[in-house]
Amino acid sequence: MTTFSVQTAATRQILGRVHRGRGLQDALGEIVAKHELTTAWISALGAFEWVDLTEYDQATQQYAKAGRFERCELLALQGNLSERDGAPFWHLHATISRREGGRDVAYGGHLVDGLVFALEFRIECFDELSLSRAHDEPTGLQLWTDPSQASEGAAPQPSDTSVTWAMAAQVSSGMAPPSEGATPTKGDWLEHPKFGLCRIDGLSGDGVCIIKLADARRKKIQIGALEILAPRNDGSRLIFPVRPKAKR
Repeated sequence: MTTFSVQTAATRQILGRVHRGRGLQDALGEIVAKHELTTAWISALGAFEWVDLTEYDQATQQYAKAGRFERCELLALQGNLSERDGAPFWHLHATISRREGGRDVAYGGHLVDGLVFALEFRIECFDELSLSRAHDEPTGLQLWTDPSQASEGAAPQPSDTSVTWAMAAQVSSGMAPPSEGATPTKGDWLEHPKFGLCRIDGLSGDGVCIIKLADARRKKIQIGALEILAPRNDGSRLIFPVRPKAKR
């Protein structure tokens, strides 16, 4: 397969401004937590007090040492948000300009970080889609993986159109509570003794469960190491209390 594509629609848009003196990556991390972003696309313009740009060497498959540019205009910023190593990750590219020798010179590349002078942004959110990055052997990069394909040896994942307990609970609040044999799946919730109430964003055949915490961070846990108790309905959510299995 030479390509993959997923049809989806933007579910909401966020407009805003980053104030002078804020680190860009720090500000974007705050936005992820505030708006509970998972997959998104960002565009922005403004200016930096300084910005670090780099480029990827295709021959060595390594990023070059970042170059710092001070007091520059941000002509364009494009990037996206997805998951990398179980956490939200912004992949950003930028084009900047600065006055050198009486003329304006443009530079561009992969944006590592920057100190904002002024920045206005628009974020398109794709809440129904969860994209993650993994190592790509031909390029050496961490690239998007096809969400429709289960990893080798893993059990097939339920699609977004499958019926989950949470969906069933929403239309059957007057019915009897689910049995103790109910099994949590993607879209359900765990009541974890350490992490509190967290949503299940994915389950794999090898027992790895990806959970989304209240602060929008994601973590991987071994569901097999937990004792899953009888769930309860909470409006449209099905919540499974869990606790560590007793050692034998």
